[in-house]
Parts: sequence; C-alpha cells; structure tokens
Amino acid sequence: MAIGGITPANAGACLAAGADGVAVISALSRSADPAAAARALAEACGCPPRDALARPWGDEFGLIRRLTAPGARNPGATALVVPPGDDAGLLAPLARPVVTTDTQREGVHFRRAWMRPEDLGERAVEITFSDLAASYAAPVALFVNLGLPEAVSEATVERIYQGLHAALGRHGAALGGGNLARGPALVLELFALGEGREGLFPRRGAARPGDGIYVSGPLGLARAGRLALQGREPGYPALERAFRAPRARFDAAAVLADHGVACAMDVSDGLAGDAGHIARASALTIELDLAAAPVHPELARWARAHDRDPRELMLAGGEDYELLFACPPERFTEMARHLPEAFSVGRCRPFAGRHLEGLPAGLASFQHGAAAGG
Repeated sequence: MAIGGITPANAGACLAAGADGVAVISALSRSADPAAAARALAEACGCPPRDALARPWGDEFGLIRRLTAPGARNPGATALVVPPGDDAGLLAPLARPVVTTDTQREGVHFRRAWMRPEDLGERAVEITFSDLAASYAAPVALFVNLGLPEAVSEATVERIYQGLHAALGRHGAALGGGNLARGPALVLELFALGEGREGLFPRRGAARPGDGIYVSGPLGLARAGRLALQGREPGYPALERAFRAPRARFDAAAVLADHGVACAMDVSDGLAGDAGHIARASALTIELDLAAAPVHPELARWARAHDRDPRELMLAGGEDYELLFACPPERFTEMARHLPEAFSVGRCRPFAGRHLEGLPAGLASFQHGAAAGG
C-alpha cells in the first residue's frame, strides 16, 4: 500500500509500480473540495464512482416509472397483456405454467465491487431463468422485488435494470412488474414464469440404475472466478466471466428435451450437492468419477497457482448453472454431437447404503449463505 504524499497526479504511478492501493489523508482533509478530490483520486486509480458521491434514490414513484417505461420493455414479449403500472399484471393464458423464484443479496451472493450494475441485472435474470431451462420451460415473464439502501444512486438502479432488460430481451421474456422498498442491503428477489413442454417435465427423481450422470459444460469456473475476484487476482478472464455472466442453458435443455431425458437439474449448489439431490430423490447411489473429465485450462492454471486440485472445485464449486442430467449411456452418445462440451461425471447404481460415492474425504458442497463473506 503506497502512503505519503499521494495525490491524483502520482496515484496512478504508484499502482503501476506494483502497489495494491493508496492511502491518503491530507489530499482530502486539506482540499478545498474533498468530494472533488476523492473523485479525482478514484479516477486516477481506475475506480468507478461510488454511490455516496452520486444522487441517492428518493423519488420512489418517479424511479418506478423510469424502470418500467414503455421504451424499456421488450417488444418481442407478447404474453404480457397488461404491463406494469396497474395493481397487478395480466398474462395471456399459459397451458403449462412453470414457476420459480430466486434471491440475490449483496454480501451473500455478490459484491457490487465485483461487477458493473448492468452485469448484476443480467446475472440475476440468467440465474433465475436457469431453473426454467432445467425444467425445459420457455421463459415468459419476470417480477422483481427490489430492496434498496438509501445510499444507492438512482443511476445505479437504472443501470441494474438495463441489464435486466437486456437479459429479458435475449430470452423473449417480459418484465411483469414488482415492488421497491428501502432496506439495509441491495436485494433482488425474483419471481419467474415460464411455459413447460407438453408431455415432458424433468424431475430429480427420474434417474435409474444403469444411467450415466452427465453435465452440459465446464464446472468449477465460477467458484474460481469468485475467489479470483475476492483476491483481486487479474489474468483470469474466463473464470471471472463464468461468475459475473452465467447463461441459462436453454440450448442444452432443448437437446435434452428432444431426446426425452427425464432427469435434469441445474448445477447451482455444486456437482456434489446437486448429484446428491438426484441420488436421494431417485433412491439410488451415484458414483462420481471425474478422472477423465476435462479441466478448463484457465481453471487448471488458477489451481496450480493456489496449490489446489481443480477437480475439487469442479465437485464443490457451485454457481456453474450448467445442466446435470441422467440418462442411459447410449442416449448420451446420440446427443453428444449436439452438446460438444458435455461430459460424463459418474454413474447410477442401486442404493448401496449411501447416496454418493467417489467424493474426497472432507469435501463440503457449496453453500450460498457463506458465499460472499470474508
């Protein structure tokens, strides 16, 4: 940490020389305009403006009108008959409605220092819609309850909603409405509606002995990305992107549904935790085996730098939002050309006294409650 005579003119040079940060006293306390001096220092250090230096939100009704303005809505979303603005929204009839919820709470699921407000909005939508993808359901509408600390600026809120609308537009879904309230932390509580496929709704309890257990894409990247962001480690763009910008795997879900895969879920609690959910629901034993599983090169590089086994992160990482599914091996072979990143992570056996085998001793599954602490 560089300290002593730091000013906006030399702060950047300190960081370029290898300092992790700068500490100042007189540059602010002796300034005629401390707020302007703080902004100049922040700009010199490459830091984004802090909410406390911007105009805090206060006009609740005006903010809601801007967040739900007609120009911000997705014109391709046709299921919303009555848009936000009334006491409740009206949707066109859904033949097979599928419902899911999620919560993103600052300090538990994310830190604002780790991502842009737009990234936070997009990420919240994709994470919520991931459950719809795992249910083979097409997203229709999203409702958001927003908890806001007083210091969060209106500009930040509007940027979060820009991200929300970008993700909704990508999936052809509508913002149906929601609520806004003051609170001690920034919180997005999301409620999503989708329409399921006729005749097929995947369930955790549909795995059978003899099935293989497969995943639609790379594992462990998001956990390593979170740790890299937490440790302020540059040089891992793929890992950071996996954490900041996950994507609901509707593409993989379509392949699974077309091949009649009856057991699927998304990987949000880590492979070990989610495979355990399937094993318990299906009353069988899953033998996990990652010996031949591909390891993403950037994950392998991060693990070497920290003297960790990358496969432990793949087993217990969490927040990957790939699809975990069970099916006969010959069916996976049929699907493999449509899912080039998919790979086997184990097999289903008749229940042998415990639901999971093949885990390293002492391995703990991912826990969202402790995710962003420390």
